[in-house]
Amino acid sequence: MLMPLERLRAILELLFREGVLVAEKDPRPRRCHPALPGVPNLEVLRAMASLRARRLVRQTFAWRHFYWYLTDAGVAHLRRYLHLPPDIVPLSLQRVRPPHGPPRPAGDPRGTRDARGAGGD
Repeated sequence: MLMPLERLRAILELLFREGVLVAEKDPRPRRCHPALPGVPNLEVLRAMASLRARRLVRQTFAWRHFYWYLTDAGVAHLRRYLHLPPDIVPLSLQRVRPPHGPPRPAGDPRGTRDARGAGGD
């Protein structure tokens, strides 16, 4: 299927940024994808079918929705195609670090036990 390169690039950028892409199984050509304004859902389905054929994404189908997950080969391919540096990774591959708040005072009763070992109830 022929599609403008701007639309293909928008699809691939969203896939790389998130690491996952979801689309409803609705091949009507006038229906737009909700996360990509101006891009028909049919073009998203066809672009992802092409990546799936090259084993760059893994596909799952549930309840009229397709889910595509980037593989390691897909990350490397999109990094080359989109001309991205190696330190940029998709959100699905980033580790979430717990927020470090201010340190608690030494006498803070939350999470500490008294000298007898009781919970302080």
